[in-house]
Amino acid sequence: MNKRHDHRAAAYLLLGVGAAGRAFLSVPEGVSLAELSLTVLMVAGALLLTREGLQALCCGTAALALELALCGSWVQDGGWLPVVLRLVDLWLLMGLAAGALAPARRVMDDLRYTKSTHTMWVAEAVILLAHTVLRAVNLAVPGSAGLATAVSVSFVAFSVVLLWFTVLMVKASTALRNQN
Repeated sequence: MNKRHDHRAAAYLLLGVGAAGRAFLSVPEGVSLAELSLTVLMVAGALLLTREGLQALCCGTAALALELALCGSWVQDGGWLPVVLRLVDLWLLMGLAAGALAPARRVMDDLRYTKSTHTMWVAEAVILLAHTVLRAVNLAVPGSAGLATAVSVSFVAFSVVLLWFTVLMVKASTALRNQN
């Protein structure tokens, strides 16, 4: 007898792989074609969770549109607008992750997993808030080597938290595959 295929397992796997790629890519400034491709992968995963992950789909689609805009030649001119749009892109990526975690928690139905997702989300929010503040200060006071280092470290920390998100998504995918 054929098993019913559950698209959610593929969705969580796509979200995890896309997040892992974004984490290892670590593009703090402009948007590269590789980053754009990985966001498409994450949006495809969110699309498979449409009913359960509407927030993930909306945030992912908005991030993809913003990244397409950031690929334009006007970004090369510099200024504050590309930096602000890049920060909005990162916040949308966090919204995509938060939107994917809620249905994953329902799949896992495990208190330790739920605590881990909440901890990951809080860590991601705090690190991204720190990164946003540091970038804003760096815009106001350009040329500080220490500040530039702090901005880079905060972005790397954000990327590490994306790897944690990857682990959570792979666990949800594995749990769904094992259920079927």
